[in-house]
Amino acid sequence: MFVHYFTHVPLNVSEVEKRLDQFRTDIPGMADVAYREGEDLRAKVGPWVEGFAKEVHLEIGSAEIHRTGIAYPVTWTAIGATVLFPKLNAELLLAHVGRNLTRIAIEGTYEPPLGFVGKMADRAILGRYADAAVRNWLDKLAEAIVDERLIPDEADE
Repeated sequence: MFVHYFTHVPLNVSEVEKRLDQFRTDIPGMADVAYREGEDLRAKVGPWVEGFAKEVHLEIGSAEIHRTGIAYPVTWTAIGATVLFPKLNAELLLAHVGRNLTRIAIEGTYEPPLGFVGKMADRAILGRYADAAVRNWLDKLAEAIVDERLIPDEADE
């Protein structure tokens, strides 16, 4: 299955890249926040067992020049019971779209677990949950990039 979402931040690409690098170690924690908030959303839309969702591990690779900007490889994997949760393979993309305006996008794929039954559940309901978790994570990332209070002082480093 395919996920794609984007948002814009009022900064140029080089500033966004710099800020990503400055707090890169905090980015994986944002995945858990998005996942947990997505879990709450999921609990509202379906008859799910409490505590069914798992903590996720987010890994962001090194930046690479991409045909449309800068790309970071991303993997997002559930910790424990991996057979019940998909692994997302994606790219975090930064692209210049105007003076002091950068598009931050995530594009990726995942294979729903549990074969045919998992694919049907994903098409019916769970795909919306995956989309919501990815959107939530990217929105929180964009907010953090823009919020100068979250950028470490060079004196602190």
